[in-house]
Amino acid sequence: MRKPVVFMFSGQGSQYFQMGRELYETHPRFKLWMDHCDIYVKSATGHSLIETLYGDFDKSHAFDDIVLTNPALVSIEFCLAQLLTEAKIQPDYLLGYSLGEFTAAVVAGVLTLEEGIELCVEVAKALKKYSPAGGMLAIISKEDIVQQHPQAFERCQVSGRNFENNFVVSGLEKDVSELQKYLSEKGVLTQRLAVKFAFHSDIMEPLKSTFKAITELFNYSAPRISIYSCTAGSKITALHEHHLWKVLREPVNFADTIKQVLNEGDFTFIDVGPSGTLSTSVKYCLPTDSGSNFMETMNQFGKDASVLEKTLTKLSDTRLEFA
Repeated sequence: MRKPVVFMFSGQGSQYFQMGRELYETHPRFKLWMDHCDIYVKSATGHSLIETLYGDFDKSHAFDDIVLTNPALVSIEFCLAQLLTEAKIQPDYLLGYSLGEFTAAVVAGVLTLEEGIELCVEVAKALKKYSPAGGMLAIISKEDIVQQHPQAFERCQVSGRNFENNFVVSGLEKDVSELQKYLSEKGVLTQRLAVKFAFHSDIMEPLKSTFKAITELFNYSAPRISIYSCTAGSKITALHEHHLWKVLREPVNFADTIKQVLNEGDFTFIDVGPSGTLSTSVKYCLPTDSGSNFMETMNQFGKDASVLEKTLTKLSDTRLEFA
């Protein structure tokens, strides 16, 4: 029996220099779509997407200029979604994680690709201009560690819940650094995300009027594909400026959203982002007796072409069902 397909789009922190380079050099359709995105990115930022991604910096160099990372992520995810649909892998649902909700809006037809890139660039410019320096820290632990060490966490806020032993906090840059140092001394594993802002926290609150002024300039069509929002933690019927503000301001509830999806049955979850992090998170969210499966289309370890081909091969067993 065919399992419904969920395309999952990741957010800030999943980007890196050279993401998708092998596909760009070897897959004509991926190159075509990336070159198409490049036109809009260059128009919105003044910088070439292709030259930015595939220039001198390797994967180890932090890619954290949000004016460039926002459109780069939307572009990569949009192009991967195009490759899947051209291979007759049609999504029944889209699922967005943070910035991934902007990509979901584009893939669902709520915004055009040009509008989606322009919007995420304008939001990024406002963040650079008005938001204080912040950071985000992934913590490999149960969330009750926050209650166990209240003083250490008092200036940081839980901003994302990925699975049982993995959550994210946001705060001002110095507060996040102090928390990371404290947790390291306690032997708690952490990972600093490649972002310079305290997304999904009340530090975003002063940007509300600016964000509203930007997002009100766009028209939002009804989605042509059903969308699960990791901000709402459930399916949403419309994606507009009010929801997008919540995407920036409210915590991400990935684990709860996956539970909501699973209430409808078994699914095939496809990570349509550059790092494979959502595929990994789904793995830890699924019950041991789940009939759902998960796969990635790209990861930071390279060999993009073989990773994509492996995913398409897995899906080929049911290819006729996707036609």
